[in-house]
Amino acid sequence: MRLGLGIVGAAWATVVLTDAGLIRTHVLKETDTGIATGAGFVAGVLAYLIWLGDAGTAHVSTVEGRPVVSARTLTGVRTIELDALASVRRFAAIGRYGGTIDELRLRDRHGLRLTIGHDTRAEDSIRRAVVRAEAQPSSASVKVTRHARSRLGLDPRSSVPPFVHLFFGVWVMLAELLLPALGSYTVACFLAGTSAWASTPSH
Repeated sequence: MRLGLGIVGAAWATVVLTDAGLIRTHVLKETDTGIATGAGFVAGVLAYLIWLGDAGTAHVSTVEGRPVVSARTLTGVRTIELDALASVRRFAAIGRYGGTIDELRLRDRHGLRLTIGHDTRAEDSIRRAVVRAEAQPSSASVKVTRHARSRLGLDPRSSVPPFVHLFFGVWVMLAELLLPALGSYTVACFLAGTSAWASTPSH
């Protein structure tokens, strides 16, 4: 994960510095900070997916007697040890073409993260892991949001209507995707010595 984030960060910095340098040397026009903006958007999306461990099909298995859930992410296969879960969160949003996004975001006590979609077997294993942890002393408990409890069939559940979660999720997703692009644009303008908010290029 850290290697993937480092590569994305290095590639983003290279594009932004190159874009700003070419503008300063008048190879590119002052309005060409869109190159850095695009790099920020792409880097933001990739970093977002890598950090959260966005995954495809989840696989539940047992390793040395311990239940684990594994899935392939952009940086390779990640494996979360369910008996070492630290938190379970749920993210829901209105997706493209009228569909919905509904994910469980897992984090273990080692800081490893994995995001999975609907998977009955994985959810059953996560539910059992939470129940086991909650039967232990408080130091071993798992932080599970009420929204996640609703999906796992655990109490207490969220009293917020589902459409509110979906609507709020859209804005969270937009912010997570667009803020890196905006930040990249601002940095490129600063390095290039141009005004980030000017409506027309300065002469």
